Amino acid sequence: MIKGLHHIGVVYKDFSKVTEKIKDLYMMSEINIVEAIVEVNTNIKELTEPLKIKIGFARLGITMIELFEPLDDKSIYSEFLETNPEGGIHHVGIMVENIDEELKKWDSKGIKRMISGILPTNRFVYYDTREMFGYVTELLDNVPPPPELLNRNK
Repeated sequence: MIKGLHHIGVVYKDFSKVTEKIKDLYMMSEINIVEAIVEVNTNIKELTEPLKIKIGFARLGITMIELFEPLDDKSIYSEFLETNPEGGIHHVGIMVENIDEELKKWDSKGIKRMISGILPTNRFVYYDTREMFGYVTELLDNVPPPPELLNRNK
């Protein structure tokens, strides 16, 4: 079951150029920024190394804006910038109750998985809904995965 909108994922070549504008216009006190190396499984191209990205997290009411800046040219975020050099909305993150049930439902509709990942706090899958909606849809849960799934990514 879908619980609701969790975040909007926006990709920029250099998001430091927009963070102050976002904070000012949306009256946010801060945007938390981290550099991350993320292990993912991919269904769109071969990845031999983890994704290297800078991520900014900005809370806007109950919804989050996630800012992504690729730090290499091997990710779906850098691929997005090839066709959208100014950046823009890349994906919409939808929180789900039971990710396994939702994956079965989305897979049965023939929607292609792009990438998936297992983090210490949750699991996520990007589906290619660009032709339907003009953006990617990310399904995520807020349930820590079992240890055997976490250990599989190491």
